[in-house]
Amino acid sequence: MEAAEPVGQQGFDAIMTELGPWPGQGIPVAVAVSGGADSMALAILARRWRADVIALVVDHGLRAESRTEAEQTVARLSMLGIQARLLTLEGLERGSRMAERARRMRYQALFAACRDLGALDLLVAHHAGDQAETVMMRGRASSGQDGLAGMALALPVTDVRLVRPLLAFTKSALYATVRAAGVTWVEDPSNANLRTERARARQVLRQDAVLGGSLFAQARQAGQARMAQDRDAALWLAQHARFHPGGWVVLPAGLAPPRILSALIGVVGGRDYPPRRDAVAGLVHAPRAATLAGVVIVPWRDGQWLLAREEAAMAPCVSAGAGAVWDRRFVLRARHVPKDMYIGAAGPVARWWPAGQGRSGWPACVLRTLPALWHDGRVMAVPHMGLCMHDGIADAFFVNQPSHPAFSGALFGRRTALPVGAGQ
Repeated sequence: MEAAEPVGQQGFDAIMTELGPWPGQGIPVAVAVSGGADSMALAILARRWRADVIALVVDHGLRAESRTEAEQTVARLSMLGIQARLLTLEGLERGSRMAERARRMRYQALFAACRDLGALDLLVAHHAGDQAETVMMRGRASSGQDGLAGMALALPVTDVRLVRPLLAFTKSALYATVRAAGVTWVEDPSNANLRTERARARQVLRQDAVLGGSLFAQARQAGQARMAQDRDAALWLAQHARFHPGGWVVLPAGLAPPRILSALIGVVGGRDYPPRRDAVAGLVHAPRAATLAGVVIVPWRDGQWLLAREEAAMAPCVSAGAGAVWDRRFVLRARHVPKDMYIGAAGPVARWWPAGQGRSGWPACVLRTLPALWHDGRVMAVPHMGLCMHDGIADAFFVNQPSHPAFSGALFGRRTALPVGAGQ
């Protein structure tokens, strides 16, 4: 690895100022710390920038040494004057897509800890090399211009903002930062496992610094374009789309521009990845009833269209409890839920709609997909329709909270030039 100067505190502080505003004293800023050099450098810089930072250390349990390494990391952070909390992942099993599942569980644990602490922001240590690797992998996957924007500097995620203040700095600069601070770190051997796509991309970029710089610059340019497109998309949605809290969307006669329609299908279907671009383009060219990526597209009144969840693709029932998530979209809010209740799709309307009460006006294909509280094989409540047949859950309701919004408002570029010494 090439020699580099440590990250300058003044340059880091300038980035944090641009990524503000930040909460006042008493509301901490959380830092995700794996124990590696990158995240330890971030913790050091963040602690110098602000006193009330709290490090979150996740023990993923995938290696025998992980617990010891996590505890060592907490001890090292304590010596730096940084308060740390150790989080343990439970239920992570080996098998297919393990890295993806581990990543999802890790972020779920980090976000939950932020909510518990009252932290509004979570800092993560992705750097310029990570950005170049991401753009390379997305380019190979033909992910389109949005994907080539790489990782955002700041990304609102539900009720926490994910912030990546180190994207302008090289890994060698971060190593130099921890060495200058006299801090040791953990080296995860899985980072060098060439069976993973990211490790292979890292190997290529290690041998071609010019390519890494080119990919980083490409990400900045694509990011600026993506922010402009997102602003236009948000304006189009405000003018033309109607969102129902039950999880469906009403669109005008021409559906929506392809990029917007793709994003909406992802939100309604509760999926992380967009549908095939050619399939979306075909629908926009010739609007018609269709099923795509867990979403049904059906004609509605006055030439309008409904985007609704595909009933056959919905998640199975889950146990009911305050905060329970069903179908990756709906969160149950309630002071108390009686035992043995569960959450599932409302199902055939005739089985739960009160006799003699006029219908809502919405088609059965969307009413069947509403989240409902069940007990002993019977629907007890469909809160979105104001129906409740059990006194113990009269206050229960569901919040439509997909894993990501149609357009996140992510920040992909800074307003000023990169700081002196930033890695490319």
